[in-house]
Amino acid sequence: MLPRIAIEPPPTDSVIGRDTVGQMQIGIYWGYVGLIEGLLGRMKAEIASSVKIIATGGLAPLFQQHSHLFDSVEPDLTLRGLAKLYANREGGA
Repeated sequence: MLPRIAIEPPPTDSVIGRDTVGQMQIGIYWGYVGLIEGLLGRMKAEIASSVKIIATGGLAPLFQQHSHLFDSVEPDLTLRGLAKLYANREGGA
């Protein structure tokens, strides 16, 4: 009987909600932040050198709002890369 909710940042940094919907949003949002932090930590440990974290597309800007997970957010990086590949293919054909 729980309602559907959107993935969006909670209104405050608190992880204690005042109602069911608020707590569901907190759990989903901060749960994803924890997941991202964990994955990035493991990747950095495995690479064992300084890396720059660039988030692309999707929900990256949403998660950058309340945390500093990424060095930069480039929402169109993949599309720009594909456009360059296409342009190079056209120029080389």
